[in-house]
Amino acid sequence: MGQKIGNIRALVWKIIETDNAIRKCLDRDLMNVRSLAAYIIKTHNIDASLDSVISAIRRYERSPQKKGESSAYDVLKQAKISTRTGMSSLLLKRTDFIKSKLGRPDRLVDFQGHDTVRIFEGANALTLIIDRKNFEKIRGLFPRDLILEENKEVGMVEITYPRILKKTPGVFLVIANELADNDISIIDALISSNEHVLVVAEEKIVPTFQLLYGLCRA
Repeated sequence: MGQKIGNIRALVWKIIETDNAIRKCLDRDLMNVRSLAAYIIKTHNIDASLDSVISAIRRYERSPQKKGESSAYDVLKQAKISTRTGMSSLLLKRTDFIKSKLGRPDRLVDFQGHDTVRIFEGANALTLIIDRKNFEKIRGLFPRDLILEENKEVGMVEITYPRILKKTPGVFLVIANELADNDISIIDALISSNEHVLVVAEEKIVPTFQLLYGLCRA
C-alpha cells in the first residue's frame, strides 16, 4: 500500500515542477498523460487512483506556447499513415560489393510490377526491405558471410508529415514512446525529409497502426 495523500493535485504538481525532463515534455505536449500518471504512482508509491493523477496532470499549468510554434501532436494530426505487409528484411555488411549490388535497385526488383525495395543505410551495415515474394531470389545475390541477419516476416508503417515537421521538436519521440509503452519494438527506421518509415514485426503491424492512427486522429 502506498502513502495516502490528502492533496493529490499539489503533490503531482510538485513532482512535475521538480522534474525538468517531465516538465519540458509536458510543455511540448510530448508525453502520454496516462503513462506519466502510472509512472508517478509507481515511482512515488502513491495511494491514489490513476484517474485522479491523470486529472491533476491535465490541470497542471504548462508554460505558454510560443507564437507560431506547433506541438508534436499538432503535426501528427496532419500526418498521413499507411502500412505494407508481406515484407522481408536482410541485414547486410556494409562493403564495396554490397554497395555496388544495391547501387541499381531496378536490377533487384520489378518496379513496373510495383515491387518494393527500401534501403536503410548505417555506418557498418545496410538493411534491405523487400517484398517477401522476392526474398529467396534477392538473398541469393549476396554471399552468406555478408548476411548478418534475415527476417522473412516484417511490416512497414509509412508516415507522411506536413512541412512544419522540420520546425517541430519531439515528433519522433512521441511515436517512439507510444510504441515502447505498448511493448512494440522498432526493428528499423528511415527518416527522409517529411517521410518516416518504421519497420516492425509483422505480427505487430496492426497494433502499431492502431496506436499511430490514434495519435494522428487524437
